[in-house]
Amino acid sequence: MRYIHVMRRKIPSTQALLAFEAAAHRGSFTLAAQDLSVSQSAISHQILGLEQDLDVSLFLRLPRQLVLTDAGRSLLSRVSPALDALEAAILDLASSKGEGGTLELGVVPTFATKWLIPRMPSFLKAHPHVTLNLSTRLLPFDFSLTGLDAAIHYGRPDWPGTESEYLMGEDSVVVCSPSLMKKRQLRRPADVLKFTLIHQSTRPHAWRDWLRLAGIDDAQGASVGPKYELFSMIAQAVKAGLGLAVLPRFLVADEIADGTLAVPFELSLTSDFAYYLVWPTQKANWRPLLKLRHWLREQAAAPA
Repeated sequence: MRYIHVMRRKIPSTQALLAFEAAAHRGSFTLAAQDLSVSQSAISHQILGLEQDLDVSLFLRLPRQLVLTDAGRSLLSRVSPALDALEAAILDLASSKGEGGTLELGVVPTFATKWLIPRMPSFLKAHPHVTLNLSTRLLPFDFSLTGLDAAIHYGRPDWPGTESEYLMGEDSVVVCSPSLMKKRQLRRPADVLKFTLIHQSTRPHAWRDWLRLAGIDDAQGASVGPKYELFSMIAQAVKAGLGLAVLPRFLVADEIADGTLAVPFELSLTSDFAYYLVWPTQKANWRPLLKLRHWLREQAAAPA
């Protein structure tokens, strides 16, 4: 089925595109022929066939010079990058003997910066032929509408048309500016309601759930306060004294350790949501993805 699909593509032969690119750069069929180690008539024939297939003139054939037409310049601007990408893909495959490739991974932003990227040197050392490109994603999406090969997703493993692997759960704690701890303004959980409560936009009920865990039901003001999109933004806002927040402990572990954030109550909020690696079913046996899955499994199981 894949073979039939390829045969239906409206793509000229690679030889014709190479002949066109060489002639465009050299301004001469003869010089292009020398570059490609073929005859001048072969170059002329390839380009004439390309013009007939496209039903456009690509060159003005002057007595001693070839000049690109507007259509020729437009085609060259698209063909050259495509040929470069094709060459790079072939060379990459040859050099890695099928063990490498470029993997496009969607990631939750703060998870990427605080957990994934600091660990990536070990992945790249173990798999030097795999290039890992990262794109941020906050919500589930349709793999068929993106160029992504996989994604690290926070939630439940219920993406249609995909397979997934559990990576880790998380526990969340209240964090505050250390100055509040010094002033002893947070003596009991209910004291948080005296301050601005900062919310993460994709987890709007975190404060309500933490307060219920602390035995404070139906607390007025639990849903009131500014909403930020990224955990990194919230952490900076708390450091600046703009309010309190409920944040995943592992994402602010460095700040807690260096004293720029404080945890006033050792009361952890757990969730039935977790971090999963998710991929389209058809990618399940792709080698670069298998390597990433194995590595992530090891990293997630390792002690913090």
